[in-house]
Amino acid sequence: MKRLILLIQFLTRIPINLKLDVTREDLKKSIIYFPVVGYLIGLILTYFYKISILYFDKTIIAFLIVTFEILITGGLHMDGLSDTFDGIYSGRKKDEIIEIMKDSNIGTFGALSMIILVIFKFLLILKINENLFVVLLMMPVFSRMCTIIASKIGKYPKETGMGDIFIGQVNNKQLAISMLFTFSFAIFNYKIYTFFIVNVIFTLWYVKYISKRIDGITGDTLGALVELNEIIFLLAIYIMEVL
Repeated sequence: MKRLILLIQFLTRIPINLKLDVTREDLKKSIIYFPVVGYLIGLILTYFYKISILYFDKTIIAFLIVTFEILITGGLHMDGLSDTFDGIYSGRKKDEIIEIMKDSNIGTFGALSMIILVIFKFLLILKINENLFVVLLMMPVFSRMCTIIASKIGKYPKETGMGDIFIGQVNNKQLAISMLFTFSFAIFNYKIYTFFIVNVIFTLWYVKYISKRIDGITGDTLGALVELNEIIFLLAIYIMEVL
């Protein structure tokens, strides 16, 4: 329970005012709870959606959901997205890319990536007509499960940093437990697994792509992966609806 609370504090802005006596090992082992934290975020989004539909039309609801999700996470993954795009598309060499990603200033590609992602997510949520409740519930779960998969298959390109707590440190037991959490959350709707497979395929490609640029993946690229996988998930569902 301590490790779950630690991860909620680390990944969200949900107010849990507890001072925990934790170690680096606690944070490392807490990775199995990534899907659980995703499920908690999904629950908050779905209940927010249920309340919103009583008062607003779908356009306002879609905008509020995108905004509310950013508030829940404190923009943590958006920050990773902007840093990743600033670095990867800088046209620099590996070491320079990593330094750019560490820079707290936002560049052109970082700003554009956030703007495009927010608009795209808003439009996709607006256009999805069926089972939006389930979509909002599972979107954060699948995207965070994929960070565990990325951490399992990826390696860390630097000697020290926050990312090396998770990246390259995931064992088979942790992967299996986190998968069990993920599947248990989606058991009521087996069709949703189809879209999780799409997320997994994208994750495998993403790790390979980023690793070619900087010889591994970082905490920033994991944050970007969360945001990108949510878009991939929503886009796949939208495509299935219109076909």
